Order: sequence, then C-alpha cells, then structure tokens
Amino acid sequence: MKIRTENDLQDAIDSELAWRKRELSAVRSNIASARKFAKDTAIRAGIALLYAHWEGSIKNVAAYYLEYVATLKLPYRQLKPNFLAIALKYDLKSFEESNKATVHTNIVRSVIQNQEIKSNIPVEGIIKTNSNLNSEIFVEIMATLGLEHSEYESSFKLIDTVLLQKRNMIAHGEHLEALDLDEDRYYEIHDKILGLIQMFANQVSNAVSLKLYLR
Repeated sequence: MKIRTENDLQDAIDSELAWRKRELSAVRSNIASARKFAKDTAIRAGIALLYAHWEGSIKNVAAYYLEYVATLKLPYRQLKPNFLAIALKYDLKSFEESNKATVHTNIVRSVIQNQEIKSNIPVEGIIKTNSNLNSEIFVEIMATLGLEHSEYESSFKLIDTVLLQKRNMIAHGEHLEALDLDEDRYYEIHDKILGLIQMFANQVSNAVSLKLYLR
C-alpha cells in the first residue's frame, strides 16, 4: 500500500505487527505444548523466527516512516538534516572519494541550494539490515531516520550476544545444549524482543504524531 497520510502509516504499522505477533504467539504455543525432542526443535526454530521478526519488523516499519516523510515533499530546510543526507547520499560518497576542489565546491553548493527546494527523498534500498540486525546497524538505522536510540541501549547486549549469537549458532547446526537455552530462557528472550519491536513501532507513530521529522 502507498503511505500518503498518517492514517496510512499507522494502518501499515498495525498490519505489520499483527501478523508477526500472531506467528510468534503460535511459536510460543508450539514450544509450550511440544514434548521432549520436539520441544528442543521448537525452541531452536523459535529463536530463528524471533530473529527474523526482529529484523523484518524494524526494517519495514523504518521504511514506512521514511516513505511517509518523503511523501510530504517538505522543503529540506524544514526537515531534520538526516533527510537531506539521504537525498545527497551519492554526492556525499563522491565528496569523500574525490580530491578535486571543483567536485567539493559543487556538492557544497548543492547542499546550500537544496535547503529551499521541495524534498525528493529516496526510499528504496535506504534501510539496510545486511541480514544481521545487530545494535550497531540498528543505531545507524535510527540515525538515518533522525530518531533517538538511547532507550534501546540497555538491550544491546540482548540483541548482540543473545539473539544474534544464538541465531547464528543455530544456523551453523549447534545443539540446544551448546546454546545455553531452555524453555524459560526462550520465553524471556521472546518477551524482551517483542517488547523492543513494539517500542520501535510506538516511537515511529509518536514521531509522526509529534512531527519529530521537523527541525
């Protein structure tokens, strides 16, 4: 769906989270009802799906927010600098790679002149997780969107050394014993990651409501 209004954005976020919550609820139920070896398998599958929903929800909700701001077509001078940085992404790369003063001057002139024109913010391919949404990549996504990440910092260890590490070990065929993971520990990780997903969705909704994309 095209995201043109605040309601469109909220509907997209609600839909995005609804199906993911349903699937994760089913995963949790499968773990609770499974027996013996089947429970171990369900927990391993649960971690893999939990990571998939962490990455997918952050990536998609971030893209929805970016699409919404892009649709507004506000002048860059009204927007936070991160949105002009997105629009000038390839110019900034040229600035770094070139030693020519003419190139540098033209890019700086473009930055100054672009302040007054209607924004033309690219959306496709901007939000990247590299199939490895760790805390460092998450911080970069937040910077791309111009959003604060400080509330998530206490969960960075959970993301990096628990969820991602265990997902990677499972992908490499490790036994459950090597993961230091049982049913209760899975539920703990499950609830915390789901909480982070919801917190991010709420933050994006609030950013739109409060117009935090403006300078």
